[in-house]
Amino acid sequence: MLLAVIVTGATGCAHHQDTVDTVTDWYHAYQGGVIGQQRPPPPGAHQPYPKIGLGPHKAPELPSPDLREDITTDLEAQHELGQRQDAIMGTMPSIADIPPVPRLKGGGAQSASLRAADGAPSGDGAAAPPTTGSGTRNPPGMTHQAAPVRDSRGQLVMPEITTTVPDQPEAIPANLPQMADAPPALPAIAGISLPDNAQRDGMDLPSYNLATPDDGDEIRFLSGSDQIEPGEEDVVNSIVNGRGNRFVIVNGYGNAATATAEGQATALNLALLRTRTLTRLLMARGVPATRIAVRAHAFGNGARLAIVR
Repeated sequence: MLLAVIVTGATGCAHHQDTVDTVTDWYHAYQGGVIGQQRPPPPGAHQPYPKIGLGPHKAPELPSPDLREDITTDLEAQHELGQRQDAIMGTMPSIADIPPVPRLKGGGAQSASLRAADGAPSGDGAAAPPTTGSGTRNPPGMTHQAAPVRDSRGQLVMPEITTTVPDQPEAIPANLPQMADAPPALPAIAGISLPDNAQRDGMDLPSYNLATPDDGDEIRFLSGSDQIEPGEEDVVNSIVNGRGNRFVIVNGYGNAATATAEGQATALNLALLRTRTLTRLLMARGVPATRIAVRAHAFGNGARLAIVR
């Protein structure tokens, strides 16, 4: 009965707490010490509330399931490669595994390799280092070299030139074929009629103007994704409106960061997925599939749409 009265009184004093918190605080005050002191407020309790209305209203644009599967496969391959390399190479050596630097036992003694380079036999009966023409000794480890040749004035004598260059250029052969003044006449074959433009000086070539990978309007994509950035659909609409009945070439780029075969293969997968995204947008706007040409490139950013003029 006494406990109920205490609980009821404590509850009336602290309206912001429930029954469980009130009993807990009362018991902590009964124990005393640090546990009986008032707990500090949580971090940021006196700061203004964040403005939730300024946050994003929709989920972010995620890559397609095919691209997510390619990314997962690439990560798994990198993980397996790291495990194989660790199994082959073993653990990395530590400082304790590195042997100390070897030191010479004799104080300043010449090594056997240097004595062999100087041409002196090993052992106690080693010959003295050879001297140069001026009477100075060669330093240890250096072989004997002949002194340069000088003239009476002390100048270095250059080696003699044994090959001379002819003064006159090579003569042009006189039996070159004579250039004809006009092209040869067209052959006449019985039963075969030549086209009407065969007798002309030049043939009329067809006016082809195929789009190259650098032509067309750029379409920007999200980084490492096959989803276009917001607002890029306006570029697709302008291409569709100005197409007429002509072909549309879609060039996709995969942002390849390396020239290895594996890196280019991964980049081509991304480039193909980007071209598929643009192809679906074009077909949704009435462009038939027979009027769309697709090209994929490992190097480059985003994609481009070009109309065959």
